[in-house]
Amino acid sequence: MPKHPEAELFRCSRCTHAFSRPDSISEPEAYSDSYYEEQHKRWFEHPNVELFGRIADYIAKDASVLDVGCGRGDFLRFIRGIRPDLRLSGIDLSGTARGEGIRFIPGDILSTEIDERFDAVVSLAVIEHISDVKEFVRRLRRLTKPRGIVVTMTLNDSSLLYALARAGRCVYVPLAFDRLYSKHHLHHFTPKSLRTVFTEAGFAIISDFDHDAPIEAMDIPVKNSAADALLRSGLRVVWKAAQVTRRGYLQTIVCTVSG
Repeated sequence: MPKHPEAELFRCSRCTHAFSRPDSISEPEAYSDSYYEEQHKRWFEHPNVELFGRIADYIAKDASVLDVGCGRGDFLRFIRGIRPDLRLSGIDLSGTARGEGIRFIPGDILSTEIDERFDAVVSLAVIEHISDVKEFVRRLRRLTKPRGIVVTMTLNDSSLLYALARAGRCVYVPLAFDRLYSKHHLHHFTPKSLRTVFTEAGFAIISDFDHDAPIEAMDIPVKNSAADALLRSGLRVVWKAAQVTRRGYLQTIVCTVSG
């Protein structure tokens, strides 16, 4: 993998997975409240409600749902509005989430004790931040009832945006590359590597699909408003091309637990 200013990058030739070596990062991401308010402000200001609605279609009536890494609770508040039959819980490091009729648990999903299992476990834009992804996926499985579902959304390293970012880096335009492969993204899944980590943990895959984030939600690291507008116009072109080529910036996998 090309060099990155914040971390050493590697790619597995067998499963195609790309990842950063954690001990090469001098200042690991702390995920304080500022992570939501500063570093990814636009992302949290513009929730992906289209994806939220699509996920809701996979969740059975009267199900118990756990959102792992729920952030500020956007998914849970949205789904409560359209599915009042569901029993909703969320866990996150920050403990800043709020929402009427929703149980929020502050803590680390890998170490916080949760003495129940759920019909549906959802995790959106979290797995790429976890150092031990295999243990994370096993934890999701332990939290899911037999015949329950797990829904995970993450970045798509096979996307058109990632390909253009790598190409830009090769011609000395590293802005997109440095952003996508920054230190808080420890893992960069291709569809193949994402399927692999879930099937090896004993999941059966129901569905997987690529898609994009709202243009307004993209956190572009420029301060000039004209440059920001120009780059967002470029992203709209990339999003259109990604729809045609089925190489969206994000990917979601839906799995079930058997036995």
